[in-house]
Amino acid sequence: MTRRLRHSSLATTLFLAVALGNTDAPTGIDLNALPHFPLKKIRSGLLNPGAHLAFDAITATATEGREVVLRGTTKSGRRWEAHMAHLDEVWRADLDGKGTLDYVFFQAGPYGNGRTAPSFSLEILLTDKLEPPVPFFTTVYRGENGEGIKHLVDLTHDGRAELLISTYDEKVSDKRAGVFCSGHWTTQAYRFQDGAAREILSTIGGLTFPLIHPWTEHDCALAEAPFGKIEPAYLFEHGTSGEGELTTSIREVRNDESFTIDPVAGCETIVPSTIVYDRTHIREIGFPNPYSEYNAHLLAVLARNHTRVTLRGIDRWMGHGYCSANLILGSG
Repeated sequence: MTRRLRHSSLATTLFLAVALGNTDAPTGIDLNALPHFPLKKIRSGLLNPGAHLAFDAITATATEGREVVLRGTTKSGRRWEAHMAHLDEVWRADLDGKGTLDYVFFQAGPYGNGRTAPSFSLEILLTDKLEPPVPFFTTVYRGENGEGIKHLVDLTHDGRAELLISTYDEKVSDKRAGVFCSGHWTTQAYRFQDGAAREILSTIGGLTFPLIHPWTEHDCALAEAPFGKIEPAYLFEHGTSGEGELTTSIREVRNDESFTIDPVAGCETIVPSTIVYDRTHIREIGFPNPYSEYNAHLLAVLARNHTRVTLRGIDRWMGHGYCSANLILGSG
């Protein structure tokens, strides 16, 4: 469960009585007007259960359990496999300028049921000549008509991709507006380096990041007197760099796939995103998938073996000892 999905689930009762969030409000960025990073589309169309596919020495198999498994072997002979919820669009390009082709997978889901939950996702495999790929996962709100892949841009015109990640909230940005009638679109920029996504905190291509764009639903009646107090937008941590990483051990895996750890840096329970389990002969990668038990299995193995794990992309927005981690790294 991602931090944004977890946040949106807190509003379940409200979701039953109120229409979906105003995610059609302008984000403050026109993706069509930006210089897109040149990617080559390999294929598109959902891979149905039981179907197989091969591209660039990678095989993909869709299981009956709402999961797709990618498998490959590095030039050094080491195997890897990556598990994800679906397979739809597949793109490739050298995102980080290392001279090897990386892979971008765009799909609907695996989330989307909630007022503020995003409907699409991007799974990325950053490749290396000798080592297995390194994963990156993020959610996307707009993906129709090819909009999803347009989040990869080249604002600096240097042949390296920037990834724009936008988040939507309904925290009050207009004190005249009622509940759910105002909020923010926040866009953060990331660049891939050394197998990780690092946030850009500067002005590039005439845009200053993070970019916070308040919105107001104009179909809502606006009060003559202030309705409430202005609330700031929250800046989530989307990256996977080693800066600020934590090392600890897993104590217990819970039924909701969160897990408790030996407390470190204010974190006691972790809500995970993507998991990497390295062994001598294989790297196993688990992208978020609420329909599969695979990630829970990986976590259980790491806990049972008392494996020290590294947590990257830590976010403490939930408080009370709960933290989210964008990447869990374990080896054994």
